[in-house]
Amino acid sequence: MVTPFRKFYDAIVVGSGAGGSTLAYQLARFNRRVLLVERGSFLKPDEMKDRYRNHIVRANEKPYFVGGDTKFYGSALYRLRESDFNAVRHECGVSPAWPITYNDLAPYYDQAEALYRVHGSPDSDPSEPPRASPYPYPPIPHAPLVSKVVDRLERSGTRVSPIPRGLDVGDQGKCVLCSTCDAYYCPYDAKMDAEIAALRPALATGNVQLATETECLRILTNADGTRVEGALLRRSGSDTLVRANTVAACAGLSDTATLLRRSRTEAHPEGLGNANGCLGRYLAGHSVGIFFVFASLSEIPPTHTKSFAINEYYHGAPDWPYPTGTIQIAGQYPFWEESSRLVRPFTRYIGTRSLLCFYMTEALPSRETGFIFKGDEIHSRRLPLSNAKTFSRLRNLAIGMFRRAGYLVWAPPRENMWHEVGTARLGVDPKESVVDPNCQVHGIGGLFVVDASVLPSAGALNTALTINALALRAGAHISSL
Repeated sequence: MVTPFRKFYDAIVVGSGAGGSTLAYQLARFNRRVLLVERGSFLKPDEMKDRYRNHIVRANEKPYFVGGDTKFYGSALYRLRESDFNAVRHECGVSPAWPITYNDLAPYYDQAEALYRVHGSPDSDPSEPPRASPYPYPPIPHAPLVSKVVDRLERSGTRVSPIPRGLDVGDQGKCVLCSTCDAYYCPYDAKMDAEIAALRPALATGNVQLATETECLRILTNADGTRVEGALLRRSGSDTLVRANTVAACAGLSDTATLLRRSRTEAHPEGLGNANGCLGRYLAGHSVGIFFVFASLSEIPPTHTKSFAINEYYHGAPDWPYPTGTIQIAGQYPFWEESSRLVRPFTRYIGTRSLLCFYMTEALPSRETGFIFKGDEIHSRRLPLSNAKTFSRLRNLAIGMFRRAGYLVWAPPRENMWHEVGTARLGVDPKESVVDPNCQVHGIGGLFVVDASVLPSAGALNTALTINALALRAGAHISSL
């Protein structure tokens, strides 16, 4: 039975990914009545022949799910470093300063780590920022094969640190540390994605109503465009106007941008939050390369591999004046299935005998990077600015570390773009940003954006925990109004 909408809510949250579900959880804690709108529905493992993300997305014309992309993430939950909140010079420009500091966000990082059950340790990570308390749980143990690699790296002089992971692992935990984690749906509900970690406890409060298979058509404002009034929703072919004091767009980079764009009014003819042309602009992210560490002459059995990183050169490298980034091991997944038939036997041979790793550097925003609208739709996009020489330097560092440890390495020099952020970024000046330091859209009371869109920069580490922390901070602010 479909639960009817109330006439009025304290808040409407659009999107159930990292930002939306975490925001709904925080608002529910403060006893606010929340409608959480999700365009998709629940993923149901008994209906899926394969849990691998690419298979599922290809099988769905509209890949919208409760929990969003976190249903398939590797649950690496890093804090951005102190320097990432400051203006930092890179080879191709300056990574912008945030309007808040690391210390402003630190208490919410603490809360997010507890909520998402983060396992980690600051040991051997020189980039680790200061903490008021230790990680909630100890680091994920290395599998025997991975432990051997870590030992050899450390003996050859490389400092290796645990990847902070959000998993329900331990004596009473559901996680079995299987091989199908990174890029897979978890059938055990053991991966702390947005649905499991935040949405379920939010629903348990009784203060949150989840509306699945529901699309937000427009966000509604008052006549002069200074205050949000609600949202126009479509469910089962029927359109309903729902009122609320607060509306939060948490639908992800492209969907949040298009929602704000198509919510245009006479007072906001270019879209909400776009008075100065900033909506969709200042796209940032990560430049990522992969490499393969040959670890066995025979096929490696199913193994939980995603447990270590190398952040020794995060803030800079020998004879290099700029920050470089992170080197991490990834999980096992059948990437060779994305190859052409001609090269698939080769990539499968390499992939099944190697540990898949990646290196990641920061890609910078500018006024020109981001989405180009045609009407109310995104017509094209301009990628973030790549620090090409830094990317190459980190690649060489990664290859050298593993070769010193005695491993053969293959590192195709291809650059990918991951963890994109920006397009509705935080800022004090409305001429250069879409939302203020509390994630409220400039000049429109009660309208918030709480997802990857608001991050002014991506640093060089996984961004999910920062989105979660910003959602907790925004929720506390909204509840104080």
